[in-house]
Amino acid sequence: MTFGEKLKALRKEHGYSQEEFAQHLDVSRQAVSKWESDRGTPETKKLLQISTIFGVTLDYLLKDEHTEDNQYNGGYYISREMIDGFLSYKRQGAKRIAVGVSLIILSNIFGCVPVYRQVALTLYWITMAIGIAVLIWHIFQPKRYQEIGKKPLLFDDTTLKEFRVEHEKNQKKYVLMIIVGAIILILSPQITLIADNYIDNNVSNGLSWFFHAGWVALFILAGIAIHAENMIAQNTQYMSNKSRKGQFTWVYVALPVTAIAVVIGILTNAWSPVIPIIVLLCILLVTVCKLLIERRNSK
Repeated sequence: MTFGEKLKALRKEHGYSQEEFAQHLDVSRQAVSKWESDRGTPETKKLLQISTIFGVTLDYLLKDEHTEDNQYNGGYYISREMIDGFLSYKRQGAKRIAVGVSLIILSNIFGCVPVYRQVALTLYWITMAIGIAVLIWHIFQPKRYQEIGKKPLLFDDTTLKEFRVEHEKNQKKYVLMIIVGAIILILSPQITLIADNYIDNNVSNGLSWFFHAGWVALFILAGIAIHAENMIAQNTQYMSNKSRKGQFTWVYVALPVTAIAVVIGILTNAWSPVIPIIVLLCILLVTVCKLLIERRNSK
């Protein structure tokens, strides 16, 4: 592959348009187009920026090869900047999902507020619509860093050591979030019951929905973050077992299905809108526990 072919392939892999990539490098779109058609080569400073953005070496960019993939000894080289970008991308996605689902749950609070029924119904549907819109917005976000989940990864020693140290710290934080979420889930009915004896029934019902939104958000944030970090930490083992390919892709299908089930439950009263979320979160919790066990056994 020529430099232009590699640059074009890398840009598309990372989900950048020519305009977006040009803005990152502070050049014109025409300059990027010229490089990709092999009618010119960037200056050294720009080559270093490209190397950093895509997590590849200058040798890879400039050496003419006859290969279709960004590979080094059968693996995909990943820099520290790319790791940070991938994890940030996943965390942002988790936040959008958590916000969307939480808003859908919290919309039920307006049914507990002692105000004019039409006002409460309007606020309910506005909050519900915003929550659904956030989830739809997340689904249609550009897909980036897809190669991390599809290829064996290669790290330099420094990057690997730094990531492992931070990974250990983050795992403890995420496990703590899950524990806090589980405590809220278990204790919320008792707290609501106690509150019902001392304060207005509407307030205690609203508090119950607030608790539901809290533990669901914690489970989503921690579960997706753990999965993202394990995609890197256990990449070699993950890729070596072909039967595991796509093992966790069900999560991305289950999220919109759960949102739809919640909406149906609210509109038709066929089931409690919380049930689909509880089912999904229980499955996520089991998955997270399984990942932690596999990680411990792999040491």
